[in-house]
Amino acid sequence: MIREQHRTIVGLDIGREYSQITFFNRSHEDPVTVSPVPGSEKYLIPTCLFRIKGEKEWYFGADAVKLKKENAQGYFCDDLIRQMDLQQPVELEEGSIPTIELAQAFIKGCLELLSGTGTLEQISIMITMQEMREPFISILKKALLNLGISRNRIFFQDHMESFFYFMLNQKKSLWTYHVALFEYEKDTIVAYDFYADYQTKPAMVHIEKKGFLTLDERLHTRVGESRWNEERARRFQDMTESMMKGAAYSSVYLVGDEFMKEWVKPCFKTLCSRRRHGFVGKNLYTKGACYAAMQRVGEKIVDGFLYDSPDMIHFNIGMDMIVKGRETYYPIITAGSNWYEAYHECEFILDHTNEVTVMAKEMTTGETRHETIRIDPIKNRPDRTVRLRMTVRFLDQHMCQIRLEDQGFGGLYRSSGKVWEEIINLKKGEQI
Repeated sequence: MIREQHRTIVGLDIGREYSQITFFNRSHEDPVTVSPVPGSEKYLIPTCLFRIKGEKEWYFGADAVKLKKENAQGYFCDDLIRQMDLQQPVELEEGSIPTIELAQAFIKGCLELLSGTGTLEQISIMITMQEMREPFISILKKALLNLGISRNRIFFQDHMESFFYFMLNQKKSLWTYHVALFEYEKDTIVAYDFYADYQTKPAMVHIEKKGFLTLDERLHTRVGESRWNEERARRFQDMTESMMKGAAYSSVYLVGDEFMKEWVKPCFKTLCSRRRHGFVGKNLYTKGACYAAMQRVGEKIVDGFLYDSPDMIHFNIGMDMIVKGRETYYPIITAGSNWYEAYHECEFILDHTNEVTVMAKEMTTGETRHETIRIDPIKNRPDRTVRLRMTVRFLDQHMCQIRLEDQGFGGLYRSSGKVWEEIINLKKGEQI
């Protein structure tokens, strides 16, 4: 049974043009993707906002598009992802609107589609995007915190990791061998290959980008309208045959509006030959995000597999400490985490030393490195009265930032304000 504080678990896929939202709670056996149009299966939410001149309320999704089409006077934001990437506030007559407010307004609108499933304080949420990086993470996290969602129930991952969790929660027969994913967005089809390496424990799942096919307007014009569908079907057929030649595939997934049209049916029939299962849909990433959030909060655990994400940290990081009189290993960062979610904060007292040493152990080879940070002596501070706060975060997959701050010692010694900071390149084992 799901725990009360995690009563509603959400997967939100934010795309440049459209977004989708899926939720899970005790009323359903599986995650449910929500339509902004009650009673329909139209799951796409336009990723846009509209603010009428002179008002403070934000309209989102289809309502924002409608106001734009009606030529309403106001501000229209139709590329939230670009706006977040620029980190530039929007200047209106009423004043400056920070990017965080735009993100917050859009997420709030999406979450309001879940009315009746629980309060914001009871939500755990995984946000997924095609590419997960800064400044998206910081902006979206702040927006979610402003909405009242607890920090420890906010998660992030990219589309491929959402695909991993989606597949992990399908019947094993669908991913016994390779799985092909084809994503059609705008004028490009991108192919991915999902497969598991069972020689490691846990089994390592890889998702490789195998190629892309451009079907743009120039090609459309050159081929002509009458032959356009036939030509792109031919090219897509060549792409799938080239990718899947010589390997066994259990299933094929097609994602994108264009795959819902008639032209793809002959290709789909071929893809489903040789006992392969084929699926066409749109909500794969939002469902995968919801499954991942369920895993994070302990609602549904699928053990034995680890996704080899390009964002994954390959090192366990920790240090030796004396805890309650006994020397013990203190874990700081666990291997397998994505760098943008790896964070740890703790406090400790230096005992007969002016050095702080952390250990980094590679998850597969077991190779261990020791990284030492020297602490400058603090004037008039006896031994065992130097209390430090250590903050560890990652700047990317390999760059680990360690920050140490003097906290003083109760009412006896004030903080000196001293700060020591090192960035360690775990890939090369050197400090910067």
